[in-house]
Amino acid sequence: MSNDKPGAGNPPLNPVEVLRQLSKELGTTVGGIWIGGDGQLVLIAANQLEESGLFDGAEGKQFLQSILIETLGQRRVQSFDTEGQIVPKAFGHATLFVVPMFIAETRPCLIVIAERPHLPQEQRLGVVRHIESRLPEMVQQLTQFVVTQETRPSPAPSPTPARPVLTPTIVQSPPNSAAAPQGPSGTPSQFASRPLVDSKEVLDYLLALQRSLDLNEVANVAVNDGRILMGVDRVSLAVRSGRKTIVKAVSGQESVHPRGNLIRALQRLTDKVIHSGESFRYDGSIGAIPQQLEEPLAEFIQEAGTRFLLIVPLLEPERLVKPEETGGSGKQKPVVRAHIGALIIEQMSSSEPSPQLKSTLDSVVDHISAATHNAQAHSTIFLLPLWRSTGRFFEWLRGRRLAIAGLIAGLLLAAVAAMVWVPWDYRVDAKGRLMPVIQREIFAPWDGHVDVLHVKGGQVVTTGTKLITLRSDELSAEKVKAENDKQEKLKQVRSLSTQAHDAKDKGQEEEYKKAKAKLGETQVEINGIERQLELLDQRIKQLTVVAPIDGIVTTFQVEQLLQNRPVKRGDLLLQVMDEKGAWHLELEIAENRVGRVLKARNELKQAGQAEDPKLPIEYRLLTAPEKSYQAKLDTLATRAVTAEEDGSVLEARASLVDRDTLDLTQVNTIGAEVRARIGCGKSSLGDVLFGDVIEFIQKYLWW
Repeated sequence: MSNDKPGAGNPPLNPVEVLRQLSKELGTTVGGIWIGGDGQLVLIAANQLEESGLFDGAEGKQFLQSILIETLGQRRVQSFDTEGQIVPKAFGHATLFVVPMFIAETRPCLIVIAERPHLPQEQRLGVVRHIESRLPEMVQQLTQFVVTQETRPSPAPSPTPARPVLTPTIVQSPPNSAAAPQGPSGTPSQFASRPLVDSKEVLDYLLALQRSLDLNEVANVAVNDGRILMGVDRVSLAVRSGRKTIVKAVSGQESVHPRGNLIRALQRLTDKVIHSGESFRYDGSIGAIPQQLEEPLAEFIQEAGTRFLLIVPLLEPERLVKPEETGGSGKQKPVVRAHIGALIIEQMSSSEPSPQLKSTLDSVVDHISAATHNAQAHSTIFLLPLWRSTGRFFEWLRGRRLAIAGLIAGLLLAAVAAMVWVPWDYRVDAKGRLMPVIQREIFAPWDGHVDVLHVKGGQVVTTGTKLITLRSDELSAEKVKAENDKQEKLKQVRSLSTQAHDAKDKGQEEEYKKAKAKLGETQVEINGIERQLELLDQRIKQLTVVAPIDGIVTTFQVEQLLQNRPVKRGDLLLQVMDEKGAWHLELEIAENRVGRVLKARNELKQAGQAEDPKLPIEYRLLTAPEKSYQAKLDTLATRAVTAEEDGSVLEARASLVDRDTLDLTQVNTIGAEVRARIGCGKSSLGDVLFGDVIEFIQKYLWW
C-alpha cells in the first residue's frame, strides 16, 4: 500500500512534470514555476519560457515582477494581457495566468501559464476554474517535492537549473506558521499570508453592496467579492420570489441556468432550510441532519461534491422606527421578520470552515440581507423605468426651463383647443375632366372594312356629314345572290304563266289550277326576295356613316386608327362633340371619400335648402392652374367602378357656374384635366387637418 506523505520513501515529484501536465491540459506550451526563498523567487521549472522571449530585457523583467507582486498581494488566480506592456522578441503578445499558492506551510510559490492573446472572457473563466480545481493537487505535489529536497543529506540537483529571475519583496507568512489556515486537502491556503480580517476589505465589500439597487448587481457583488473575503470555494445567493426560492447568483458564473440539475437541487435544499427558519451546516457528519433535509441534501451533495456547506437564511432588516401598536395586554407586539432568501457557502475539498469565514460572516450577513431586501423592494416598483425617467425629467425641468416648458404647454393646449373648437371648411378632393355636355360616340353598324375616311381628327362637321364609308363583301354577296334569285323566280313566273295559258286553252282545268298555284307561290317568293333586297340596300346605305350632330371630331389620328381596318358591328369608330354648347365636369371621387359627400348632401336636405341639393365645387384647370372656377355637383353615381390609377371610384357630374367667365381658349383641348374640391360644409380644424390620419387608424388599426 502506497503512502503519499512526504518522506515516506516515495521519490520526489518533479515540478517539470507538474508544469508539463498542466500545460498539456490547457493546450499551451509556455509556462514556468517560481518558489520563494531568502527573499527571492527562483525559477525551478520552465517550459519554452526562454524561447518565447516573454520576459527578456529590462521591461520584460519589470513586467514579470509587477504581475507576480500584484498576484501575491491579491492572493488569487489572475490573468494579464502583455499587449501594450512589453514587446516580446519571439513569442508575440500573450494572455498570462498567474497562480499564487503557499507550499511547505509558508513558502510562496507562483505558476505562470501563457495562452494566446485576446482570449475571450468565457475561455478565461474556464481556464481559471480548471486551475482552481487542480490547485489542491499541485500544492500537495510541490510541497512533497520541496520537503523531500530539504530533508536530503546533500542538496540534489534541480530537475532544471534553478536561476533567480528577479528579487522582489514578497509577502512573508506570519511568524506562527502552524496557525496558517488550511486549504483543500489540509494544505495551507493561498490566503495564509493575509490577516484573518482586513477591515478595509470588509468596508469596501459593504460599500460595494450598497452602491446599486439592481438585484442582479447586488447578488453578483455579494457572491463574487464575498467568496474572496470569506476565503471559501463557492458562494451562492438565493432569494424568495413569492412561494419559490430562486438561486440568483453563483460566484464565478456570469449567469445562472435555473434548469441545471445542480441549481435545481440547490434551490430545493435552500427552500427547505428557509422554511425551517434556522441556519444549516454540513461538514460530512450526518448525525444531526433534520429529516426533511436528508433527501434534498443527499441529492445536492451528489451533484456538487461539496464537503462543507453552510446555508444562512437572510431576514428582512429591522425597521429603523418600530411601530407603536400594542396588544390587548399593553405590551408591544413582536415584529416578525420575513425570510427574503439565503446565503449558501461551500468548500469542495475541506470539511472545516476557513478562518476568514468565521471572522467575517457575522459582520456581513446583515448587510447582505439589507442590500438584497432594498434591491428587491426597488425592483418591485410598478413601471419603475417610467417613474425614473419622469423624475429625471422633472429634476431637469427647473428655473428657465420650467418657464419655457410652460409656454410650450400653453401653446400646445391652445393648438389642441383650436383643433377641437375652430370650424373650418371641409372639402373632398376629386379629379376629372372638362367635357362638352353634347357628345356622341359612333359605332360600326355592320361587320366590314373601312373603305373611305371622309374626315380627319379635329375636323368640324355638321349633321349628316359623311364620316366613314365601310365596305362589306358579305352584304354585297348577299345582294348579288338575292338579285340572282329574283331573276330565277321571274323566269319561273313567265314559264308558269305560259303553262297556265296553254292549259286553259286546251281545257285542262286540273293543269291550269296547278300552274296558277305554283305561280302564286313563286310570286310570294319574289316579294320576299324584293324585301330582302330592300333591307340589304338599307344596310349597304348604313355603311356610309354620317355625323349625328354638329360638332368636332375628337378622335385623334383617325387615319392611323381606322384606314383599311376590319371592324365588327358595335366597334367604336369616332367621337363627335359639340364644343360650342354647354360644358360640364366629369369627376371621379375616391370611394373612401364618398361618405363625406353623402353626409353633406343629407345635411342640406334636412336643412330644407333643396330637394336635390347641389354641393359647391371649386376647380382648377391643369392647363391654367393660376385661376380657380366654380361649379355645382349635379349627379352622383350609385355604383362604384374601378379606375386604373385610383382603384374604386364613383363617377359624378358637375355643372359650371361661371361658364361665361371661363375662357375656353385656355383649355386648348376637350377633356382638359381638372382638380376639384367639393365643399362638404363645416368641420373642426383638427378633422380637416388630421381627418385622413384618423380614418387610416380606424380602417387599418382599429378594426
